[in-house]
Amino acid sequence: MNDSSTRSWDAAADDWVAHADTSDYQHLFLQPRMLALAGDVTGRRVLDLGCGEGAYSRELVRCGARVTGIDGSERLVDIARVRASTSGVAIDHRCLNASALDSLADASFDLIVASMIFMNVEDYPGAIREAHRVLAPGGALCMSLTHPCFSAPVSDWVRGKGRVPRHFAVDRYFERIAWDDRIAPTFRTPTLRRHRPLEDYLSGALQAGFVLQDFQEPMATDADLQASARFEPMTRIPYFLFMRWEKTLG
Repeated sequence: MNDSSTRSWDAAADDWVAHADTSDYQHLFLQPRMLALAGDVTGRRVLDLGCGEGAYSRELVRCGARVTGIDGSERLVDIARVRASTSGVAIDHRCLNASALDSLADASFDLIVASMIFMNVEDYPGAIREAHRVLAPGGALCMSLTHPCFSAPVSDWVRGKGRVPRHFAVDRYFERIAWDDRIAPTFRTPTLRRHRPLEDYLSGALQAGFVLQDFQEPMATDADLQASARFEPMTRIPYFLFMRWEKTLG
């Protein structure tokens, strides 16, 4: 399924890889928390949903998992395959849209890791239903998102003298909207950014049959600030949201 999000991220794939390779947010904040949320993955069948260039997939294999990595971008999947081969790890990479996992069998995974993917999909209800379908009963879906309460189209820091952030203002929260945005100044092309209210993420997962197990709005710790001063705004508001969902045995 070649939807608008897939086309957007495929066009920006190489810029994304260069950005992700050096991103303090990715390596020092997001990935450690996602791996902690996933828990012990030894021997487990893990789907890395929206695997990108494969950093999470490779780390999950090193932790003992049997990993399938999927992404809608053919370019990102190609890069992930090369990097897995170079690293000497075995990963089944496939180019699939998150809302159409047709080649993946029902109940074929014990764990799904979805890092910063669901806020980018065009069809979230379809993607969350597919995640539920391919997950085995008793399995878990671990997801991270940009926090929807602070990512509405015109939300930003209000700055005072010396451009010091005074407070964070939120507007147009209830709009379900997509717009072009450059993740960083180095990107040659924009990616399609999406906003949905928190209600959509929760209700979509609940309607698909998931049960919420864990809900985290991580605040930057002292250790985080020592790792990167750029995390300081996250001592005031959460930039990211982590959730762990279970597919019940019933």
